[in-house]
Amino acid sequence: MAAWALGLVCLLPDVGDELHRALDRSGVSREGLGLAVGRAGEAPLLAVGWNEPRIPASNQKVLTAAAGLHLLGRDFAFETRIAKGPGGQLVVVGDGDPNLSGRWFDGDATRVLRLMAADVKAKGVARVGNLVLDVSRFDAETVHPDWPADQLDRWYCAPVAALVYNDSCWDVTVRPGGRAGAPAVVTVEPSLLRPAIDNRCETVGSGDRHVVHLARAEDADLAVHGRIVLTSSGITGNLTVRDPVLFFGRSFQAALEAEGVVVEGALRVGRGGGATDFLAYRTGLDKTLRVMLTNSQNLYAECVFKRMGDGTFAGGGAAMKRALATMGVAVDGLVASDGSGLARSNGMSAGQVYATVHARREQPAFDQTLAAVGQGTLRRRYHGLGERLRAKTGYISGVSTLSGYVTGKSGTRYVFTILANGKSTAHARRLQDLIVGVLDKG
Repeated sequence: MAAWALGLVCLLPDVGDELHRALDRSGVSREGLGLAVGRAGEAPLLAVGWNEPRIPASNQKVLTAAAGLHLLGRDFAFETRIAKGPGGQLVVVGDGDPNLSGRWFDGDATRVLRLMAADVKAKGVARVGNLVLDVSRFDAETVHPDWPADQLDRWYCAPVAALVYNDSCWDVTVRPGGRAGAPAVVTVEPSLLRPAIDNRCETVGSGDRHVVHLARAEDADLAVHGRIVLTSSGITGNLTVRDPVLFFGRSFQAALEAEGVVVEGALRVGRGGGATDFLAYRTGLDKTLRVMLTNSQNLYAECVFKRMGDGTFAGGGAAMKRALATMGVAVDGLVASDGSGLARSNGMSAGQVYATVHARREQPAFDQTLAAVGQGTLRRRYHGLGERLRAKTGYISGVSTLSGYVTGKSGTRYVFTILANGKSTAHARRLQDLIVGVLDKG
């Protein structure tokens, strides 16, 4: 981007005319629009609002992934360590790995911690003193101040810490009771713990309205309110935990005890001075980026963001700008508040996103972790393109974005970025569809 100064430039007549018609047909206002399209390996050929800052939504993850690969390296792995400390302490040292969940264990959230606990026992440890959680890799700010305050119990606002488990969420299933008037049946995963549940959800007859609300409670771990129809098969949902570190600690302690390892002391957060490592668990950056980009998992992005910096949101932003500048992306005016794009204070131009995507276009560790058609956030869009489309979606209120690559039917590969800020995300999505359609035929 540094050497590219663009206003509005046309592609070759056939594709260029089609792109202009697509822009006109979409109904998107050019106010609030950032758009760039070009052939891979060449300077951008079409640009609208190229240098104007826009809110990127989850297209922020594109920059987080690129910077993370640059700074941490494609062979980087998060490493969670377990150590023996003085006085029989067992110390778990967190590294920010977001993968400690059922995602890689056939959906069984208890299995990962049970396996870790079994390894501890296999090392000859039958009793431990205090269980110490060392989370000093990250700071104590688990939630960014610019995240929507009224949505912090939603899975996409999951709190970030150096030790997190099950995406920092309870997985809740609500089913009807045996008769109308009976309380709903509430089950929660991970089943290692027995959370306090404020259950005020009632089973109602089939003629009644079906409404179930999940929320965090003041005097319980979670609350379930509303009505569930007797004939319903049930509903499922996710609810974030308040304290991700203690959630991990309580769960791991329960796993140890289930494996027959007695925890005699207290569960506490602190540094394990003088501890000696005897177990380590590693998860590669490639697996992490695949979930982060394909599924748009915000917690994964925040863990990468903090880990590539100094363990803080501010440090992650500074590290991102350094990495992008080294890659040749002009970073003047770029604001990176978080790694996921959930914060509305993020700001970047289409030119900056385009330059980042363009710079990483031939690196499989980047472009092959973007969603293809039928995967993640693209599972219901662009049928027929298959892996010829690799892209990252983005959406928050008033913002709709899409960036990535299209390989046209002729074999030409295109790079594109569409950042639309405005009232009508429906028009923005129509523009995305029209432009991808033009490039598909190109």
